Amino acid sequence: MAVGVLFIALAALLRFVLVPSLSKLPGDLDVNPVYEGTGTLLNAQALQAGDIANVIASDVPVTIDRHIYVSSTDGDTALAHDDITLAAPGLSVPSNHTYAIDRKTMDAADGARGEGVEPHSGMTIALPLHPNPSANYQYYDSATRTTVPMTYVDPGTVSGRDVLNYTVEAKGTLRDPAIVATLPPALPKSLVGSLAPLLPADVQQSLGGALGQLADPVPFTYTAVTRIDLAADQVLGSPIDAKLNQQIIANVEIDGQLVPVMPVLAIDTALNDQSISDAAAAAKSQSMQLNLISVVVPIALLILGVLALLVGILRGRRRGVAQSSAPRENVSVR
Repeated sequence: MAVGVLFIALAALLRFVLVPSLSKLPGDLDVNPVYEGTGTLLNAQALQAGDIANVIASDVPVTIDRHIYVSSTDGDTALAHDDITLAAPGLSVPSNHTYAIDRKTMDAADGARGEGVEPHSGMTIALPLHPNPSANYQYYDSATRTTVPMTYVDPGTVSGRDVLNYTVEAKGTLRDPAIVATLPPALPKSLVGSLAPLLPADVQQSLGGALGQLADPVPFTYTAVTRIDLAADQVLGSPIDAKLNQQIIANVEIDGQLVPVMPVLAIDTALNDQSISDAAAAAKSQSMQLNLISVVVPIALLILGVLALLVGILRGRRRGVAQSSAPRENVSVR
C-alpha cells in the first residue's frame, strides 16, 4: 500500500508540477530556417554612378537565413535571438533582433529589459504551446516596429503535422535600422529626374510637376509593406511552413503628402523544403516527448499505484482472515 501511495504521488507530482515547468519555450532552442524566392532590388552602386539602366535588378534569386536561438533563461523569461540575413547577388543585409520573451505566452516578458533587448509586444518567433484559434494573437513586425493582428484562416496539414494557418499584414514607416542604413536618405535632384522614365505614369506626372520645388538633394522616406502566411503546429505553436512577401517603398513629400516613387526592395519568398521537413520532424519528436511526460507516464504511474493499493488491501484482508481462523490454545489458570 505504501508503494501504491508513492506511485500515485509521483503521478500527481509529474503531471501537476513537472509538466507545467517543461511546457514552455525550451532553453536550448536553436534552429536555422531558410527562405528562398525572388526579388526586385535597388542597385545602390549603379544609382550612385548614374547608371540608370541598371538601377533596378528584377527577378533575382534571394534567400533569407534566420538563426533563431535562446541564449539564456531566467525563470519564465527567455532571451531569444532572431538573426536575419537577406542575401542576393552582390547584396547581404543582416538584421539581428534580441527579444525578452515570456516562455509560456511567447509574448513580451513583463518588465524584462536589458542592453540590446528590443522593446516589443506580440509574437516574434513562435506561438505558445497548444495555440487557440479563438485567441486574438498579435504579431510584432520588426520592419516597422509595430504590433499587428494575426488573422486565423483555417486548420491544415503540412508534412504530416496538424497546423493552424494565419495571415499577418503590416504597413508603416520603415524603422529597422539595419535596413534603413542600406538605403540612401537623399538623392541629387538631377538623379531623381533621370529616374522618371522608370516610374509609373501617375508618379512621373506628380514628380515632374513638383520636382522644381523639391530640395536638393531630395530627401526620401521609406515605407515597409509586409505579408506573412504562417502555418503553426497545433501542439507546439512552432512555425512549420511560412511565406514572406515584403516591399520597401521610397517616398518623397510633395505639398505635404507622401508620394510613393518606387519599390527599392520587393521580395517574394517561402520556407524551403528542407526547412519545412526539419521543422515538422522536430515538432513530431518534441510533441511525442511532451505526450510521454504529460500523459503516458502519469497514467502508467497512476495505474501501478492503484494496482499496488489493491494488492495491499487484498493481502491485508487475507492476513486478517488467516489470523481469525487460526486455532487458539485454551489456558486454564489455577
